[in-house]
Amino acid sequence: MTDVVAAIQDAWTELRIHRGRVLMSLIGVTVAIAALTASVAVGDLARSTLVSSMEANGGRAATISLWVETSSADGTPGDPVAALDAIETAVDRYRIDYASARMSTGLTLGGAGASVQIEAVEPDFAVMRHLGVADGRFLNESDRARLAPAVVVNRGTLELLGGGGLDAHRTIELGGTTAVVVGLVDRGLGDEWPQAWMLPRDVLRIARDDPSAMHSSLSLEAWVPAEAADEGLRMLRQDLRGALPGAMVDGNRSDWQAFEGYDPLLPLQLTLVGTAVVILLLGALGLVTVAVVSIRQRVRELGIRRAFGASRTRIFVAVMLESVVGTVVAGTIGIALCIFAYRLPVVQDALTQGIGGMVLPGFPMSAAVTGLIVAAAVGALAGSVPATIAVRSKVIEAIRF
Repeated sequence: MTDVVAAIQDAWTELRIHRGRVLMSLIGVTVAIAALTASVAVGDLARSTLVSSMEANGGRAATISLWVETSSADGTPGDPVAALDAIETAVDRYRIDYASARMSTGLTLGGAGASVQIEAVEPDFAVMRHLGVADGRFLNESDRARLAPAVVVNRGTLELLGGGGLDAHRTIELGGTTAVVVGLVDRGLGDEWPQAWMLPRDVLRIARDDPSAMHSSLSLEAWVPAEAADEGLRMLRQDLRGALPGAMVDGNRSDWQAFEGYDPLLPLQLTLVGTAVVILLLGALGLVTVAVVSIRQRVRELGIRRAFGASRTRIFVAVMLESVVGTVVAGTIGIALCIFAYRLPVVQDALTQGIGGMVLPGFPMSAAVTGLIVAAAVGALAGSVPATIAVRSKVIEAIRF
């Protein structure tokens, strides 16, 4: 351990002595590492954001969706309550941790005279679809016992009522029934369309008393382990068909990972990383050039080291470590600049533009570690050339020089 510390200290001392020669090359390496780290970080953040967006639309991996059509062939409507009972029984039988019955309908918003799209979902739906609440809370199990149904609304619904927050609209009238507003969803741009979320049984009860309400067929969404998705889909389909004779039941996987090998961000990330690698190679080339010129001017120093018993291995490691230490320091500075830029308010605002209430995660640690490893690797490769030249130095050359 002492030898390693001594070698690194020796390399740092030599780097400080020759800093005037290698400074510009290290600046290039700093910029290159910063670009590489930024490209990896942007790729990670973009992938995380896109995956969250796709999971918000199709569910997490693995989400299986089953549609239940209870209407007869001649158009006679079936019993949606019986279908909902069958769905809940199947979920309980297989002990599925995250599942939700789902149905859409339109109800008249009292005081505005406009129709609001109602999503009938279970409390688990918020977790399954990344549905965040900006104010208040989402639906929970205690809402099933309410006399007045609970409802979660979006910003567009509140705008129909004159704007304001939850404090200004604690209750709203939907289809002639007074509902208690418990939460507000704000998804930023594209969230102007009036929408609300309620428990399925509450929606069925309101729709039954509102002749103008038209609702879609019931469906079941279940978030299950990926290895159990196919078997789970088969068994749930079989159970629902058995519990609902004459009903049409079908389903599939709806999450994006159902398409194996699909990575929508791979081309973008490869382009960013490729550009950063080119910049990095140019910086490394400059460092190699300066190091080779420098090592040819240090013939006497290297010869004296050999005269005092320094082995070829010790000289090789010492010279190579000079480049490694320099690039690691430069890379650390580049990574620090990336993290500092990432935390700037103007950058945070640019990355979250149009996404209301979104809080960016911390700087990706994988990007910082990748940048540091690449910096050390580039230093080792760039230092191997002058180190190879250095080990060929002889004591007689120091005398001649």
